[in-house]
Amino acid sequence: MKGFARSRMLDGFARVCALAEGQHGLAAIAQLRGEVTEQVLAQWQDAEIVEPVIDGVIRVRAGASHPHPTLYATWLLADATPAWERSLTTLVVSHQSAALLYGAGTANPTGIEFSGRARLTLPAKVTVYPRSAREDECGVVEGLPVTGPARTLADLADGQGLDLSDLGRLARSFISQGWTTAEQLGEELTEQFTDQDGPAWLESALDAASKG
Repeated sequence: MKGFARSRMLDGFARVCALAEGQHGLAAIAQLRGEVTEQVLAQWQDAEIVEPVIDGVIRVRAGASHPHPTLYATWLLADATPAWERSLTTLVVSHQSAALLYGAGTANPTGIEFSGRARLTLPAKVTVYPRSAREDECGVVEGLPVTGPARTLADLADGQGLDLSDLGRLARSFISQGWTTAEQLGEELTEQFTDQDGPAWLESALDAASKG
């Protein structure tokens, strides 16, 4: 019996490591249902083999780390499917969380924001906007699906409390960091806005940013 118990524990740890290897060192408890008991997880935590990141997500301490661990852990929490098997568009980092992920400056998020749908329940601090994103509106940054610069700007321009100069600073940051070009961004904004010319809006936003 002892050998069997040890084998089960080793199998469970192998599963955690396999998940963590493809998920920046993290694994969601929901991904381990039926494979690792709460008692075993508690033993690993007491032995400092794993550590909590947020409620429901652990990190293997010898594993990798993510530059935005809470954001990545929250995205993991939304689905029991391994990260590498998930659709690009099911649940996408968006709005001010997308600006944060891009390192685009002026946004100061008070919570975590996604667009699409979560298969599992997320904490109350998380906002999930029901409007899904098309694949051509998305990219991947630090292993996370995220709305592209144009979609991010359009989302933030829609009643999010940012003025034109704020949006212009974000646009300038997207361009200066090489996430997009002014020409590409203007064209894509025309597709995002239903009632505005993208290049003209971008020129106005950049001008407002330079003055503000």
